[in-house]
Amino acid sequence: MASEGEFRILRRLAHFLAVAEEGHFGRAAARMGLSQPPVTAQIQALEQELGVKLLERTRKGAHPTREGEALLPMLRRLADDARRVEDLARELRAGRHAPMAMACVTSALFGHLPPMARALRAARPEAALSVTEMDTTDALEALRRGEVDFALVRLEHAHPPFAVLPLGADNLMAALPEGHPLLELPGPLPLAALAEEPLVALPRRISPAYFDRQVAACRAAGFEPRAMREVGSAMAQLAFVASGLGVALVSAGIAGLRPAGVAFRELAGPVSSVGVALAWNQERETETTRLAETAARAAFHLPPSPSPGDDGAGPRE
Repeated sequence: MASEGEFRILRRLAHFLAVAEEGHFGRAAARMGLSQPPVTAQIQALEQELGVKLLERTRKGAHPTREGEALLPMLRRLADDARRVEDLARELRAGRHAPMAMACVTSALFGHLPPMARALRAARPEAALSVTEMDTTDALEALRRGEVDFALVRLEHAHPPFAVLPLGADNLMAALPEGHPLLELPGPLPLAALAEEPLVALPRRISPAYFDRQVAACRAAGFEPRAMREVGSAMAQLAFVASGLGVALVSAGIAGLRPAGVAFRELAGPVSSVGVALAWNQERETETTRLAETAARAAFHLPPSPSPGDDGAGPRE
């Protein structure tokens, strides 16, 4: 539990943030509904406690020192968190459920997010749902830190402390610039046909399992990806392809976007990809995560959750 001293420093930090943003002790005091002397005293106590000078006093007011500037981004995040706490408390006092926070990879925005969101709204129509687009690595970190309740990511196996519920199989497709000679070939495209093509790919750090599956597929087809160009997002990947800067291996979910200048072809085989899965932090299981699992099973026609003792969250590595 937070100690009295921790709450005291938080109050003092709020005083400092107000002065830094207002640039004036008097205006900061008025903003906080206080007289100026207590604000001055609180900031002096904070400077003494931290051992650094946070504000430069001038005739016209005050401005942060180098040390004070370094603290401001973190303090603004704390202030935002405090406002969210107040908003949540207001919602709960009114008898409404807590809002649900969800992360979603770009490739799941059209094929998986809509049915998931509909199932969640049907199960809890009075609760707000916020969705943040993230790559798999960032989504897992957000789950770890408790910034989102659950996420649609590209994973196949349980990944402790995360539970993983696969939502269905997916296949890789070839994304080619319109007019590319390979588009003239009939039927599904052999993956080996891309052996001499420069490949536009997402960095491995964004989704290691997804990246490794693509490289493994190329090796199984008898070649190493050539002149791999890394881009930071799936949308950038498609933009590079449309610009004629290479070809790409993408999921069927991304192919569903059908951007101008890009043509998609099925691959012979087919070539399996890492599918989309619902993930949540088992160390932070709540009513909301249980609701998300139930909604996902309904939306994607999966069997009901197994009985206690069998987590049913996908195969273990």
